[in-house]
Amino acid sequence: MIHPEQLQVDHNKMDIRIHKILIGSRANGPGVRNVVWFQGCTLNCPGCFNTQTHDPAGGQLISSEHLCDMLLDPERTCDGITISGGEPFQQPEELFTLLSSLRKRKSPPILVFSGLSYTQLDSNHKYKICLPLIDALICGPYDKERPPAYERFCSSANQELWLLSNRFRKDDFKGLQLSEIIIDETGNAVFSGIKLL
Repeated sequence: MIHPEQLQVDHNKMDIRIHKILIGSRANGPGVRNVVWFQGCTLNCPGCFNTQTHDPAGGQLISSEHLCDMLLDPERTCDGITISGGEPFQQPEELFTLLSSLRKRKSPPILVFSGLSYTQLDSNHKYKICLPLIDALICGPYDKERPPAYERFCSSANQELWLLSNRFRKDDFKGLQLSEIIIDETGNAVFSGIKLL
């Protein structure tokens, strides 16, 4: 687990407000993934278990290039990148910049989580320009009254899995690890995944 306060910010590049980074996760999509949680969300889905990511002034700023360096660290095994939150699309320019940088560096497949519906994303220009840079999208508000749809890696059945490139198949999202506890370098236990333990 890498905490934002440990990061050095490059002020010459666009800054992104993040909550945290997790390198080597097995519970945030297919394979071993490097994950970043964006900070800030105003959707306020009842029952959200990531409320610490909601404060738009929380977390810490990091340059898009430095974040890209960390997510694509050649010294670490990585089958893909996961971007979650918070709500990544509430920092649309920053998200676009990160996605563009990842693509330019031949990133492994990118999975993005959003609490917005596909219709909302597709009808807003600032959001829509990000979609061609994403390989898979899990979107829609979390609804604690709806059962999970783990066969498509969704924490509530109203959410949708969209395959936006041929780098993923629907079967890639079946039977995935749903949660994990990782002990970070300071000895703290960190929970991650889409299912509460």
